[in-house]
Amino acid sequence: MEIDKNRIVVGSLILLFFISGYFIKFDYLILSTISLLVIFELYKSKFINNSFDYLILFFFIIMLPIIYFNYEFIIYLNFFLFFLIILNILIPGFYIKKVFLICVLIFIQNLFSIHYIDRNLLYFTIFVAFFNDTIAYVFGKMLKGPLIIPSISPNKTWSGTIVSFILSFFIIYQYNLSILISSLLSISLFFGDIFYSYNKRKNHLKDFSKILLNHGGILDRLDSMFFFTIILIFSIK
Repeated sequence: MEIDKNRIVVGSLILLFFISGYFIKFDYLILSTISLLVIFELYKSKFINNSFDYLILFFFIIMLPIIYFNYEFIIYLNFFLFFLIILNILIPGFYIKKVFLICVLIFIQNLFSIHYIDRNLLYFTIFVAFFNDTIAYVFGKMLKGPLIIPSISPNKTWSGTIVSFILSFFIIYQYNLSILISSLLSISLFFGDIFYSYNKRKNHLKDFSKILLNHGGILDRLDSMFFFTIILIFSIK
């Protein structure tokens, strides 16, 4: 079994950063850092490359306070997000970069909204996502076996995904969520990863950036949270 030790070290440092932020209560620093890095990666990956894209970005920035403190608004925004996801998947040539750009910006809005509702839930989301990714990686390397969708995610194995789903489910279930919601949240971690990988492949990208070295970019580490945050927003309504 060959495991990239640098990947484990960098992942541990990132997790330590989040754990420190939790206890020191640097929540806004963490969310702001994530937001800035995401915008930087969207720019470097050419998802932001003209005046209209900057207009979209500006709109979401000025709307952030309204969305942050208005839970009903974030619900409507996520209905719109579902519509965008369907467009992105079923009509892949339909302004794919702009559609994905808006999807990512709404995802960032979801992180802020979850923090407003319950800061513990935000850190729980981060922990589960990192735990799931690590388990899938380690057990995928250990057990190997067939790949799930090699054309989209060349390293995602059935063995690693199944083990990570089961273990993530039990952790999520301990948060006093129903079996159904826990199951949906656990499987959503896989589909979030696949959704982002799909968009990277469509835009001929391996990673969104190299900020985190072997981990790729910040979006490459947050991808599994994408559908997770949407389900959370609706389940805690």
